[in-house]
Amino acid sequence: MIHSNRFQTICQWFTAALFSLPLVGGLAAEEKSSLRIGSPGDPQTLDPHRYTLNVEEHILKDMFLGLTTMDAKGAIVPGSAESWDVSSDGLVWTFLLRDNAWSDGTPVTAEDFVYSFRRLVDPETAAPLAFFLYGIENAREINGGELESSELGVFAQDSKTLEIRLERPFPYFTERLFYPTGYPVPKHVIEKHGSDWIKPENWVSNGPYSLTDWKPQQAVELQRNPHFYEHGNVKIESVKYVPVADALAGYHRYLAEELDIVGDFPAGEIESLRESHPDQLQLSPLLSTMYLVFNVTRAPFDDVRVRRALGLAIDRDKLTRKVLRSEEIANASMVPPMVPGYKPSITTNSPDLALARSLLAQAGFTEEEPLKVTLRYFTGAESKQVHVAIAAMWQEIGVQTSLHNTELKVHFSDLHSGDFEVAQAGWFGENNPEHYIELLWSQIGSNNYGRYQSAEFDGLLEQAKNTVGQKEREKLLQQAESVALNEFPVIPLYSVTVRNLVNPRVGGWYTNPRNSHGVRYMTLK
Repeated sequence: MIHSNRFQTICQWFTAALFSLPLVGGLAAEEKSSLRIGSPGDPQTLDPHRYTLNVEEHILKDMFLGLTTMDAKGAIVPGSAESWDVSSDGLVWTFLLRDNAWSDGTPVTAEDFVYSFRRLVDPETAAPLAFFLYGIENAREINGGELESSELGVFAQDSKTLEIRLERPFPYFTERLFYPTGYPVPKHVIEKHGSDWIKPENWVSNGPYSLTDWKPQQAVELQRNPHFYEHGNVKIESVKYVPVADALAGYHRYLAEELDIVGDFPAGEIESLRESHPDQLQLSPLLSTMYLVFNVTRAPFDDVRVRRALGLAIDRDKLTRKVLRSEEIANASMVPPMVPGYKPSITTNSPDLALARSLLAQAGFTEEEPLKVTLRYFTGAESKQVHVAIAAMWQEIGVQTSLHNTELKVHFSDLHSGDFEVAQAGWFGENNPEHYIELLWSQIGSNNYGRYQSAEFDGLLEQAKNTVGQKEREKLLQQAESVALNEFPVIPLYSVTVRNLVNPRVGGWYTNPRNSHGVRYMTLK
């Protein structure tokens, strides 16, 4: 969600993949219409307004429908809204809702979206990704406790017409609405059950599937929603999201025919799979950025010379070609290289060890008194390989690195609370540069993990956010990114290439840069 991620994290960005073996004959008859997906962990929550992890987003997208959604190929298409209009100044968006119902048969109305957007930005909800909708009039002030949620610029003109007023132009708004932060939630159920509304016995959602069971460390089970407006076109009866311990465990469970879909299979298998299953191996660049983030509130990482030295010691090409070996794209920008039209101001991937050593000496670090760093990363074989390699690169400039890894949810909890020195981070999802650059904005909240603040950067970003023309907007974003990256609050590393193996029994799968594969579009042969 991020990784992020949105963070959003890369380990979760590999949630969906298919492998081809003659599985159908080995499946029990009752499982032939059920899709079993290997998931890289348990969800912490299934409340769309409280989610932070991509593992949660993958599950939620099968159960809810925002105003916009994605088709089978990852393109933005109408969702709960069948159409919309935008005022000439880009500030007023009017959505016409289609006829659809909650999974208990109750009609979905414009008032449901008003309630849901207000709930998202209400500080009592404590939505970690509330900033996704800060573009809506008064959203930021409400989330900060300065205004009541009733002041949000979202209105129901009638049961089928929703008006959203923005504080300033945001040409990427339809892209922002397909995240769980933009999903409607059932007011009539939440008011009855409170936080227990997400339990299977109380569950109500408006998407193609609804929740039937949730056993931690075992499975999240979904069933086709008979009240979904396109129920007749949803072919797969049920879905199981099964948590797997790690990439290798998931791969073996998959080979043992326990799973139909599993992601993040070991990169070392790619070459043999090119030989054995070339028609089923799918490799596709993901709209994503992996980076290291410094906690700039902690000494000595409040010193730009230290941050720059550590950045100049990293060889991105070596990380992608020799360590990862799975077609990741080395990238010195916060913006993924596949985002169309954006030209980052910083593109070099070349390390400079001599300058790095000089900067550390200027900052007071010597062979006798070396810089000592604790580098945090989330648990995973490839994640470990990357960060062991980074530690070795830092050793070349005299830095002593202690590696510290934790499971995914603990890792990002530490990042949100600022409990780290230098840490792995990642973000993914949108096809516009602002989505990634604003991670360094002082007003974005705890997703600015390192608490970076720059008046110059913030000023340029604010200018960009107030600019209607997309070319002019992106020029300002380029300038803002240049200011930030020259201060090294983060070290961009690479964009991910998603590895998928697709079993022939599953139809309706298409590679796409969002790695979005809604089960509603799939079939089982």
